[in-house]
Amino acid sequence: MTVSLAVTRYVVARFIWDEQKLGGDGKMLKHLLWATDFSETSQAALEWGLALAQLAKSQLTLLHIAEAEEARDEQLAAEHRRKLEEIAEQIRQKGLTVTTSVRPGQAAQVIVQAAKELGADLVVLGAHGHTSFKEKLLGSTTEQVLQNSPVPVLFVREKREPKFNHLLVPSDLSDAALIALDYAANLASLTKAKISLLHVVAPYEGSPEAWEELKRETTEELRRWSSRTVEPSEVPSIEPKVTRYHHAGAGITEFAQQNAVDLIIIPTHGHSALGRLIFGSVAAHVIYYAPCPVISGKAEAFKKAMEG
Repeated sequence: MTVSLAVTRYVVARFIWDEQKLGGDGKMLKHLLWATDFSETSQAALEWGLALAQLAKSQLTLLHIAEAEEARDEQLAAEHRRKLEEIAEQIRQKGLTVTTSVRPGQAAQVIVQAAKELGADLVVLGAHGHTSFKEKLLGSTTEQVLQNSPVPVLFVREKREPKFNHLLVPSDLSDAALIALDYAANLASLTKAKISLLHVVAPYEGSPEAWEELKRETTEELRRWSSRTVEPSEVPSIEPKVTRYHHAGAGITEFAQQNAVDLIIIPTHGHSALGRLIFGSVAAHVIYYAPCPVISGKAEAFKKAMEG
């Protein structure tokens, strides 16, 4: 389903943020790449991309991929180029620097290559949700971009008002999760958000007293672990949380639902080869089932974005 320009004009006009509320300098968000197929999910992603761009005064590149059918239909291709440029012009009128790009090829490959060539700091992408999770995990554009993007990717699955008051960083106490926490702390300094640092453990069959002791010990471990990269004074609030769940991804999404989380930041890598596989699948689960948008990517991608 294509998106009307009237809706786009509403989106662009709506997200003009009060500069007095901005924190940080937005250096890790200098250039955002929004990839669109003109679907409702990509439009929802644009809302979040615009909100971040306004906060950080980012440059925006609007990218459309002309896949096989469009590459053969010049009339359709011309219509999409016109539509992309009209969206860009609406954004320019709000004071942001915007460029457009239409490239032929396979969507995931083109998005990843464009991110590399343009020096983007964040890819903004709508995550479609109409196929089975197995199909998504094995071959979707979302999964391919997630695994290959040189920078983090903001995935938006459905329309939701952009807010940045409460960030969630799931932690397996790995170095990769620590880098994601550092990224979240930088974003929190820009948005004045609080951060929940969540560790999910397997269902615990001991006594209630033993469970409370385990929670206390794990919470202290999270505090020690997070202090390796984040000073308490660097963000308005960072709070360790421990919960029990049979599947880490489900535990993360349930916590987000119950605690009004606005944005989840999760890496795809864990401790070891097995940990990378497990944590990578957890990240994919969270992208597809979380009640809010998700920023994800490899640890190297988060690190690259912060290095500018």
